[in-house]
Amino acid sequence: MQKGCRLMIFVTRQDPQVLEELRTRGTYTVREEYVRQKYTTITEHYASLYRMLTSMARSRISIPEGLLYPVWLSPEGTDAIPESSDDVFLRLDIPEGSYILANDEVWEHMINHIYYPADESDELAHEAELARYGISNPASLINGSAGNFYPLLKQKVLKSWESIYTVKPQDPSRIVGLCWELRAEWLIS
Repeated sequence: MQKGCRLMIFVTRQDPQVLEELRTRGTYTVREEYVRQKYTTITEHYASLYRMLTSMARSRISIPEGLLYPVWLSPEGTDAIPESSDDVFLRLDIPEGSYILANDEVWEHMINHIYYPADESDELAHEAELARYGISNPASLINGSAGNFYPLLKQKVLKSWESIYTVKPQDPSRIVGLCWELRAEWLIS
């Protein structure tokens, strides 16, 4: 999904303190305390998924050591960022190698702990496999005991999530960018 990009313009909606940190320190990275503040009681769910995203991305781009949580970006022109009166809207020109494009459809499956099928026939085959084993809650392979009894199915689900960086979404507006460090020199407006 990444081929051919040199610089890419992204937009992101952030808390005003992000812009302040960019201006004063020259960089911004997401710290665990921000993740905890945002997600409160479900922090560990998202934190573990972010760590997985980061681990998978490290084989594709250079991510500074110690950074585990990405900044979510939208390619300019996709209108994927909802409006918010409390946040600031940042426009950034980010060089290739400092971001990675991701499939937001796969992310949605990751959040819900379910399999991301390659296509419709794969989806039907997976549903039939779940039915054959009597698994009525597909997420139980990841967040329940079913994964202990069906480790190969659990691995199949986890492996399907690796397509987050390789498979284009059916809806082009579901392409997002991930970046682990924002730099002041990338800021356009």
